Amino acid sequence: MSEQFPKIKPSQRSFSMGDYPSKTYTSLSGVVFRRAFGNVQTGYSLDLQFRNISDTNANLIMQHYVNVEGTFNSFTLPNEVFAAMASGLKGKIQSPNANIKWRYASPPEVSQVINNISTVSVKLSGELEAS
Repeated sequence: MSEQFPKIKPSQRSFSMGDYPSKTYTSLSGVVFRRAFGNVQTGYSLDLQFRNISDTNANLIMQHYVNVEGTFNSFTLPNEVFAAMASGLKGKIQSPNANIKWRYASPPEVSQVINNISTVSVKLSGELEAS
């Protein structure tokens, strides 16, 4: 499934680029060495906050979570998620690798502000998928 995340501009974004897969070993004599297991970063994370949005838009996010079966299926992110972000930085997040797909790291959290206005927090994890 590759359903796209709702086209809603977030109020705040927090991004972590992830790292290259590697393992560190320490020998009995205390010598430390590392072994690389790939040449592409993995383990991206993106936290989005949608402050003071309509309950209709909050429901779109919640329904998207249901449609992709929670944390199970991956999806793509629309350009609206990266609105007002410089293209260089946007490129690091949106497409650090052509095969990156996003998944929910946990269920979205909703806080009601006033009648029909809510704040939604979303935690995503980016994974490389085989093409």
